[in-house]
Amino acid sequence: LEEPPEYFMEGHNRYPEDVKTLEAGRHYAEEFPRFSVGKYVGVVSAPLKSASFDPDLVMIYCDSEQLNLMLLAREYKEGYNLKCALSGHAACVYAVVPAIKSGKCQVAVPCRGDRWAAMAESHEMIFSVPRKRLDDLVTGLRHIENSGSKLPHVRRVHPEREMEGSYKKIANMMEYLKRDK
Repeated sequence: LEEPPEYFMEGHNRYPEDVKTLEAGRHYAEEFPRFSVGKYVGVVSAPLKSASFDPDLVMIYCDSEQLNLMLLAREYKEGYNLKCALSGHAACVYAVVPAIKSGKCQVAVPCRGDRWAAMAESHEMIFSVPRKRLDDLVTGLRHIENSGSKLPHVRRVHPEREMEGSYKKIANMMEYLKRDK
């Protein structure tokens, strides 16, 4: 991979079509995730089922309900929230580069090109998992499935939902609920 052209770094990639000023386009270019020059020669992608290589990263297109389970599964081992940068542009970059560089999962929003060329649907998000995190993700998914979180979720209307488990205990500690007598 090469250094980005000066034209890109000046902000012309986004200006005037998508941002108000060339300066705004330059800000976008400065924040744009990129690999170090010379570290990689390119990117290869394929459906996981038919890939003839071991991937460094798996990208999962999912709806918000599925993404919720992916995030819960990812949090299972260490409990940390996912921190990510979102953009309306370059889903292929935002889903891949930060995840490969950090070795951590990433969420990205499918961009217009992803919708036009790759047929991403309007309800989808992208969840990227580096290979070294796959086993932990699967372990987390199995755990949350065993604890009752499965798809599809059963929806029920509760006029006043009663708090359960740790939520009720914490609410009592905060004196949010009347203490049970």
